[in-house]
Amino acid sequence: MRNMRVKKRFYDLIATGEKNLEVRVGYNNITKIQVGERINLQTHSESMVIEVVGVRVYTTFGEMLEAEDSERIAPGMKSSDLLDLLRKFYPPAKEKLGVYVLEIKQVGS
Repeated sequence: MRNMRVKKRFYDLIATGEKNLEVRVGYNNITKIQVGERINLQTHSESMVIEVVGVRVYTTFGEMLEAEDSERIAPGMKSSDLLDLLRKFYPPAKEKLGVYVLEIKQVGS
């Protein structure tokens, strides 16, 4: 089972079920994720197992935000603020790798 790190505030939103879309860029390990795969999601001190129930790929963050519900990615955050946050995490060279949206659910919930 692969491990994936996530910031604590997003981990907590996934744990409550408020967040069920995780956005990443197309690093080699991300492009290999498949529907049905289980992932050990981790913070510095906590972990949970999630299952991937969908994988969608976009060319840019803007294209992705036109198609996806930003409330499922970052509850309570406006799309424009989410776009700024994603670009802070991933500069343009990383965005060019492709934008992957993982639809997830906590296993056992």
